[in-house]
Amino acid sequence: MIKSSIERVARNRYVMPVTVALAVVALGVNESTYQHSRATLVQGIALTDARLQAGRTLQTLTDAETAARAFIASGDPGDLANYREAVNEMEGVQRGAFQLLAGLDPLRTVPVAPLRKRIDERAATLNQWVNMSEQGRRSQAQALSSSDQGRLRYAELRQEFEFVLERAAAIQQTARVSLHDAMLLNRLALHGLVLLSLVALVLFMRQLREGDRQKAEEHQRLASQVALRTTALRNLAGHHVHAREDERGRVARELHDEMGGLLTAMKLEIARLRRVPEVPAAALERLAGIEQRLNEGIAVKRRIIEHLRPSSLDQLGLVPALEMLCQDAASGLGIAVETRFSPVALDKDSELTVYRLVQESLTNVRKYAQARHVWVTLDQAGPRVRVSVRDDGRGFDVDAVPTGHHGLLGMRVRVESHAGRLDIASAPSKGTHVSAELPALAAEAVPGDPSAGPLTD
Repeated sequence: MIKSSIERVARNRYVMPVTVALAVVALGVNESTYQHSRATLVQGIALTDARLQAGRTLQTLTDAETAARAFIASGDPGDLANYREAVNEMEGVQRGAFQLLAGLDPLRTVPVAPLRKRIDERAATLNQWVNMSEQGRRSQAQALSSSDQGRLRYAELRQEFEFVLERAAAIQQTARVSLHDAMLLNRLALHGLVLLSLVALVLFMRQLREGDRQKAEEHQRLASQVALRTTALRNLAGHHVHAREDERGRVARELHDEMGGLLTAMKLEIARLRRVPEVPAAALERLAGIEQRLNEGIAVKRRIIEHLRPSSLDQLGLVPALEMLCQDAASGLGIAVETRFSPVALDKDSELTVYRLVQESLTNVRKYAQARHVWVTLDQAGPRVRVSVRDDGRGFDVDAVPTGHHGLLGMRVRVESHAGRLDIASAPSKGTHVSAELPALAAEAVPGDPSAGPLTD
């Protein structure tokens, strides 16, 4: 259920735009939290510096008061110098501290002005004490410095300082919380972006695998259909070849039996007519011409029958039939046809296929090759029978056979119908080599094999 729901969502056309939008939002949140964190961190560092400067201001003010009291008590010029140095340092430190606080507190939540006023008043009081001491009124200055009113004002100043520092600390704490929240938001946004990317990647990879699986299944289905169609076409072509051979055999038998019988009867009638004493000499001459034409017709009938179904193949075997075929081809071509034949073990249909292959190859040599020499071989190597016809003619481009020339295709169909393989190697001006391999007849099925048992008709 969950898987199907995820797949439906993954296939929705709005998934990718929504994913991209969420990714952009996550990136925007990440960038904004980074900028906010950076600003907050800078503010926190500045607040820390401001607090340190404020504390340093109070410290220098205390140092100045201590040096002033020491000078009032002893009149030592060194204490006076320390007082002057502390006052100068205090003025610089307090200026920097209050400027930082003013810049970091635009809403003026930290009361800086009253504090500066109290510091100025205290500095003026210390300066008054020192001036009175320098003018020789040391006892009066001591009386003023040791009065309760002076201690009360100093205590109030410290309380102002503490209040300012507490307010600055509160602002800094707020900055810390803001920084923590920004880091948490950034962490959540980053984790969300990573999780979103992982989910999108998983869905995308799932969709890719599903698409690859569907393509593989479709490819397998198409390959199976192509294989089935190829097998069907090969079987149909093989059936056509066998049907044509059967038809040629039937026509050859009818020519041999029917027409042969008629022609033989005609020769017998002519022979009887010659023995009739009353036949004129002129008629006998005409009978001789008729008999000659009849003999020519019988020869034509024999050639036709031999072309339709080679009787030498059935009566003498494959090797003698091929030798006779090559001798006739050499006579017709007027070139050398060199043969090398070895006995092979093939069934009758395979023998006819080998014979037709050699016959078709020699016909092509006669029509197209313009060769000077032809080599024909037949041998057996283990369970395979090999036959080849090679010439030194002009050759041709195997991949550019003109439309309407089906001789090579017929050879291939014949050989493949017996689980064999046909190879044709040729190139312009390189001659042609036609070779085929067919499975040999099993040893136990070879005629004459003692282990094959008795033969029956």
